[in-house]
Amino acid sequence: MIRLLVVARWPLGGIRTYMKYVYRYLDSERFNITLIAHSTQEDAALIQDARENGIRLILHNSDDQKMSMYRRILRELTWRERYDLIQSQGFTSGIHVYMANLFFRIPHVLTIHGVLEKKYMGGFLAPLKKRIVVKVLKGVDVVYAVSYDMKSHVLEYAPALKKHPERTVVIQNGISLEEFRPAERCSSFRQPLDVGPDVFLFGFVGRFMAEKGFGLIIDAVESLEKSGLRKDFRIIAVGSGDFLQYYKNEITRKQLEHRFVFLPFQREISTVYRDLDAVLMPSLWEACPLQPMEALCSGIPLIASDCIGLREVVQGTPARIFPSGNSGELAREMAEEIRTPTTDRFRAFAPEAAERYDVRKTSMEFENLCIRMTKSDSFRRSPVAN
Repeated sequence: MIRLLVVARWPLGGIRTYMKYVYRYLDSERFNITLIAHSTQEDAALIQDARENGIRLILHNSDDQKMSMYRRILRELTWRERYDLIQSQGFTSGIHVYMANLFFRIPHVLTIHGVLEKKYMGGFLAPLKKRIVVKVLKGVDVVYAVSYDMKSHVLEYAPALKKHPERTVVIQNGISLEEFRPAERCSSFRQPLDVGPDVFLFGFVGRFMAEKGFGLIIDAVESLEKSGLRKDFRIIAVGSGDFLQYYKNEITRKQLEHRFVFLPFQREISTVYRDLDAVLMPSLWEACPLQPMEALCSGIPLIASDCIGLREVVQGTPARIFPSGNSGELAREMAEEIRTPTTDRFRAFAPEAAERYDVRKTSMEFENLCIRMTKSDSFRRSPVAN
């Protein structure tokens, strides 16, 4: 039995879904999983995911001044039966675990779900921040990147890892095929909103954050309004995030309210795709996003940027690709999809997408990594030298 401790400082969006999908297919007789996660607006979904996957969940509330995330981890490592392996989800989680684990030296795999953004790594403390990140990257036993783009990004920060290829692995993400497959329309949006079948529905699903590029959609819609496009269309925007109100204000300022419909976070996201004519993903960066996999396996046309991480997922698919950050090209691709729908092409590609993005392969590779790390002394060596 492998006693796995998972730490997630930001169990939102892709990270939460990654855990939901990957842990579902781990051998339940081989793994005993405890998850320490920071409390967020997606707690209800996380609790349900943990219950379904047989995971012991510890929710950490930031309002608890007596118990920092670091101390929560340290207490768990001190008072529980010894863990065989720790998996931290993301850089912030990795830093907390690295500090707590100095006392225990339990094999530690750091999973990289994103880039080290300049807005967080800048300022007068930039040299210190970089030193800390590099020290953690070199100090963990394995750096697990969810895409080759993420591996390249990590090696830029810590080139010393190139000398130890066994310490850096790539296991690409996947999704649960049980939930995503071509299906008939369910009209869950059209009927309540009194939107007829002749209205073209674009979907944006995810977090309202600057890097997700929702502002580009607003600019593209404004361009389509000015172009005199005759076909009626809507943007179905599903999710939550810090920039939600800002984007709503921008839409109001540009008098585009009639083109947008906002819906809160949906746990069963597969039902959302069934009513859409196309999915928009104008991200500025990604790690290995699940949303394009979900759309492609559902047979839904996808319009995606060529940003880091996303480009790797959609390579070799029928997805319409536009230059990241270019709202004009996004508007052109949207207009083309409205005029000449590609639904048949995407439905035909769905079986290939299902084979390509099956999360069971991801789970199997992660399981094999865990077995190697817990049985081999090679993963208990000293930190990587400069």
